[in-house]
Amino acid sequence: MHVPDSIKEFVWSFYPPRYKQLSEQPLLRSIAFMSKVLFLAFLLTGILYIPKLFLLRGTINDELTKFDMFKITGNVAQTAPVTIPKRNPWVVVDLNNNLSITTEKAFFVIDSQTVQYRLLSPRSMSREQLKDISTYKGTVSGFIAALLIMMLPGIALLLYIRTWLKYLLLVLFFGTMFFFFMELSRYRMRWKQMVNIAAHVMTPVILLEVISSFVTTKYLI
Repeated sequence: MHVPDSIKEFVWSFYPPRYKQLSEQPLLRSIAFMSKVLFLAFLLTGILYIPKLFLLRGTINDELTKFDMFKITGNVAQTAPVTIPKRNPWVVVDLNNNLSITTEKAFFVIDSQTVQYRLLSPRSMSREQLKDISTYKGTVSGFIAALLIMMLPGIALLLYIRTWLKYLLLVLFFGTMFFFFMELSRYRMRWKQMVNIAAHVMTPVILLEVISSFVTTKYLI
């Protein structure tokens, strides 16, 4: 049975006798492998977080009960609708008219009376409810939970980029450091080989650190 190269590469990352063979491959392939492992770790962690999403609204509602009074006041005047971005907007704010989110095709609409948003289906709440959070905790907690869920893809992407940069720097640092160590021994290897090995040695570290963030993030850099 033919085993895909990606699976063999993953297994060999846990098997030091294969490091010499892994060190001979192109450097970009090793960086791409590290990126795939990190993506897999993020995907598995995301699956673990799914049950928490169903509890998110209740959690927010419980936290809002800690406010005896939470009211938002202020005067806002608008001369023209706000659309972000200009073409095919995701967000529309027009306090002078009544709008429909189904007509605007946006994800988030604020008009003269309501705040409307689209998650799986269009939903809305009055602006007065949003101004009096302590009284309408249930409605507002659902709105905040929906906003957080809509923001999750962007947050996940930013976290992935940040974490990818962190591990890339660690790979370059440890690869370079061990390159100098090996230069002082009889087991000399090229810099590229040491960086290739470092990229694969990081596999268990990435999986352990990212997936365990579901339990705690206190030790994360």
